[in-house]
Amino acid sequence: MLSQLEQVSVNLAAARALRAEGVAYREIGRRLGLTTSQLGHIRRTLKREKAGQTRLQTTMPGATARDLSVGRSALPAGLRRILMTAGYRTLGALADRVADVDQPGLESMPGLGPFRMGLIRAVLDQFGLNAGPSDLQAEVEKLFPDLRD
Repeated sequence: MLSQLEQVSVNLAAARALRAEGVAYREIGRRLGLTTSQLGHIRRTLKREKAGQTRLQTTMPGATARDLSVGRSALPAGLRRILMTAGYRTLGALADRVADVDQPGLESMPGLGPFRMGLIRAVLDQFGLNAGPSDLQAEVEKLFPDLRD
């Protein structure tokens, strides 16, 4: 049984995939069995994320996903506030901190635990900024093609 926050992140990922296929929000709500308030939360989150990307491309045409603001990401409000207070303004700065093996993990920060780190890694994975086990797995599969399945 998933906790409420885990269920929200699962629903958000599924809604993001459906929205990328061009499915309307009303249909997303029907397919995922969401209440009106849950669908509103997902809609606002995806809209905030898209607006952040659009604003970034408008102000800095050569910008990448690394330059996207943490405040405009799909992370929960409390987590965005914690990260911005700690000085992480962009996803690139956050990805660099997560990938740095010389510093202690972000879990050592007050208010961040394993679940919130999972949310951070999921957002970084979404933009291809997480240099973690998924990259290692891809490298192993290049060396040993028979391990792909």
